Amino acid sequence: MTEKPTTPPAKKEPPRRRAIWRIGRGRSGGSLGLAIFVYWAIQAGRDVLAADGDPNNPMLSKLYPPEGKHGVQRPDNAELEESKLWLANTLAQALEHNASLAIDLGGGDRVSEELASESHLADFLKANGVNPTFAYFTGPERDDFDHVYRIWKSAAFKDGDSILFLNEGLFRSSTRSADPFLWLKRDARLKEMEAAGVRPIVFPALTCMKYLEGDDMNVFDVVAGKPKADGTMVNPLWKHMTVKWLEAFQHNINEEGVAEWLP
Repeated sequence: MTEKPTTPPAKKEPPRRRAIWRIGRGRSGGSLGLAIFVYWAIQAGRDVLAADGDPNNPMLSKLYPPEGKHGVQRPDNAELEESKLWLANTLAQALEHNASLAIDLGGGDRVSEELASESHLADFLKANGVNPTFAYFTGPERDDFDHVYRIWKSAAFKDGDSILFLNEGLFRSSTRSADPFLWLKRDARLKEMEAAGVRPIVFPALTCMKYLEGDDMNVFDVVAGKPKADGTMVNPLWKHMTVKWLEAFQHNINEEGVAEWLP
């Protein structure tokens, strides 16, 4: 009797894992950006942890609390040694759970730079099957970009994929017709970053955000159709604008071909 040939089992690919590290000044939209990336990962059924080490803006831990499936404990303070211990424990937790990671240490200080440089972060992540993404956030003000460029030039964050998010929501003007980043697109420093592989992506403005905040609602609850604290619903126009805003941001990311760089 002739034995039938057997088909070898298909090789199972390891789970896609990313660690994305927010870089930029405080109030540059970095925490919101990371929250969106975590939201998309959860919606797609991918394992992800939201690591909130921002001492000034605990947005991530409010959306993804430490006791929940996608949260981690916050550091006790913002000192370098405490942040180092927190990062080590957070990375270990992500590796143990085969999860991607969104890291927010806030903006405006050098703790995250020192941590990334001292720990050889990218090498560590790659050695453990996690691809690093460095997410720079800037507003249209020249000081915002000066800050981002200095950090990028310092090479504290190297050997990973890098994205520069241009946050239109920080444009201080009553009109939206002008391109707030026109000056930057002509700047030789941006061309230098692009030549090195940094991908610039527009982070659109959500012009109704102040009304959502006035209702004490976050964008994800609005998209999900959750009621406000008093039981009433958010204005349907605000919901429509929020959904379109998220879609536009995702379109920009897909168009630039960096969706795989996110958790």
